[in-house]
Amino acid sequence: MKIVSDISSPRLHYVLDYVFNMRLGISYELCSPDTDSAGIWYTTQPQPDRFSVPCSGLLSETDVWQFTPDLTFDNGQPIIFADHSGCTFKFDVFAAIFWMLSRYEEYLPFLPDSHGRFSPSESFLGRNGLLETPVVDQWIMLIRNELHQRFPDLSLKKESFEFRPTIDIDSPWSYLHKGPIRNAGGLFRDAARCNLSLVAERILVLLRLRRDPFFTFDYIDEIHQGLPLKYFVLVGRHGKFDKSVNPQNRAFRRFVRQLCAKVDVGLHPSYAASLDVNRIAFEKADFEQISGTKCNESRQHFLRIVLPQYYQMLERVGIATDYSFGFAANIGFRAGTSRPFKFYDLQNEKATELTLQPLVMMDVTLRNYMELSPHQAAERIGSLIEAIRQTNGMFTTLWHNQHFGQPEWQEWNQMYVDMLGSLR
Repeated sequence: MKIVSDISSPRLHYVLDYVFNMRLGISYELCSPDTDSAGIWYTTQPQPDRFSVPCSGLLSETDVWQFTPDLTFDNGQPIIFADHSGCTFKFDVFAAIFWMLSRYEEYLPFLPDSHGRFSPSESFLGRNGLLETPVVDQWIMLIRNELHQRFPDLSLKKESFEFRPTIDIDSPWSYLHKGPIRNAGGLFRDAARCNLSLVAERILVLLRLRRDPFFTFDYIDEIHQGLPLKYFVLVGRHGKFDKSVNPQNRAFRRFVRQLCAKVDVGLHPSYAASLDVNRIAFEKADFEQISGTKCNESRQHFLRIVLPQYYQMLERVGIATDYSFGFAANIGFRAGTSRPFKFYDLQNEKATELTLQPLVMMDVTLRNYMELSPHQAAERIGSLIEAIRQTNGMFTTLWHNQHFGQPEWQEWNQMYVDMLGSLR
């Protein structure tokens, strides 16, 4: 596909690579306007008599400006960078996709949450009630449909709905293998709160008279049978928000090796590692030494990512794909898409090879942040799945191993199992 343009920039190449190579599965050639080529015209001078996309100028810039694009609607379709010059597309669809995927707004000043994260309430999609609308995937479908009409013989990649369940292992055990000091402290805390059921549970588990409630992996494997399950395991040292087992513990190391031998497992960098490249590198090396496998994938604990520093760190340590890109406080599409895309480093104005896999739904988001009931959550999830099906996207979910063993999560787990059944 020929793209005729009077600009050539890293931003333009990035979005063209994404649209044509990654999403549509075809190659493109960037041509100058002095050749009268048949293709898509994307020039600073509107071309209403040609197959054209209006050029807003964003992709020829090299700075990040403090602005927010206007939201309008075209036949019910949300669009930004609208244009009325008579081009085929009524908005700069390339700039719109770039603005969403580059996370342009996350480079601007914002009010972080208590963990330093960019909140859905701060986002353009969140403020406009569009977090659960995959706008980028809808825009890709607009491009696909227009190409089909104008070039019926053009062979485009077919996308179809995919489901990708993932499990985060913050700790394989609640009580076992955590040492006498931590268990004594926990026992004292539960006793002081008169929580006798937890006191009894801890004692019975430590005496090996009851199964540890966090160790639910046989059940997890059973309910995900036939599905492409992926785990992320935390190997960081103990801290305020990092409560796993000491990675030097023999039982923990044996568990990680056995898990990696049967399923895909990635690194779950600790909360403390999210701002420390040396700690991420250390935890990655620790994981590789324990598992005997190469670590190429990750998901950050607490989804604690700050752009662009966090992804720059992942690049430095050799992570190829990250699964952290979602909101803790709301389900939906942080970048307007459910499908993977490459991280664009706006700070250094360059495309990277780091792939970001959007996270669409997390268990604690539904129960703790959004405060939904299992029935309400099931309805919201159903609507979310339908939106993803309509755009042939990827439904990537996150559940935690410990929640399958906790009584207060029983109804939620049944809802999750019902969801798996319908998706299977």
